[in-house]
Amino acid sequence: MNKKTVSLLFYLFALLPFLTACSEISENERLVEVQPDIAPQPDEPEPEDSAAIDSLYEAPVEAVARRILIEDHTGQKCPNCPDATDITHQLAELYGNLIIPVAIHSKDLGIMEPEGLGNELGNTYYAHWNITSKPAGLISRMDGGAGVVMDKTLWAMATQYILQQPTSLDIRIKAAQQKDDATHAAIDVKVICTDSAGAAVNGKLQVWLTEDSIVAEQDFPNGQHQADYVHNHVLRTAVNGTWGEDVSVSGFADTREFHYDAPLAAGWKPGNLAVVAFVYNDEQVVQVARRKLNVEK
Repeated sequence: MNKKTVSLLFYLFALLPFLTACSEISENERLVEVQPDIAPQPDEPEPEDSAAIDSLYEAPVEAVARRILIEDHTGQKCPNCPDATDITHQLAELYGNLIIPVAIHSKDLGIMEPEGLGNELGNTYYAHWNITSKPAGLISRMDGGAGVVMDKTLWAMATQYILQQPTSLDIRIKAAQQKDDATHAAIDVKVICTDSAGAAVNGKLQVWLTEDSIVAEQDFPNGQHQADYVHNHVLRTAVNGTWGEDVSVSGFADTREFHYDAPLAAGWKPGNLAVVAFVYNDEQVVQVARRKLNVEK
């Protein structure tokens, strides 16, 4: 167990007494905003044309805030899972585009494709992290997820802790439905070292496709069921393999670029798709980014 993991666990245990008083705290007071090293920026509107996307992709290198990957292991037959979704929404309201949630559906308390949202990729991750109940989450995979697969009641505190840690990477994404083949997307990912001291970063680049605004059934507590629940951030596929591929950068502005031709399955709505790309190592997710798939009209 490394120093970062010890610090995280100490932080969480120090705050655990406050959980026992949750019923006495109003909804608006349960999440307390903290300031990361670089202040959160409000969500910017997604670019509507290729020129705007190119401008963001080629912008000058500068220090950026750490963004948080929330891997929400969920299921359509999990009655308590919508509560976890609400927590990610609250965090996004606090921290804007620094929060990047991904809803990972699998067979446990789920409905498998094609009828439902569960898939074999979700099954693989669920088994790998030794998860035994839902909802459960990984918050930027601190210490590779070992021992820190968390109940939803701890997500906010873990997020507050990680936002205070610096990062030495930026990730930029271009993603567009191909004009000559609507069944594929062209995805470009750039990994950039932003550490002025030139420290090396070695890890794995993982690229996922997610989908928003999927209307499908969902269970709720006390036997309630909703047929038209709106599911967002649903993990659809891994573009570059289940565990990604090696990446290494060293020195300020050192950059690696990756290019993918990603198939789009029938039934996915391209206008609701997004690319989530992140770099992780044995300790944590170093940086993550999200960009909607550009569908030119």
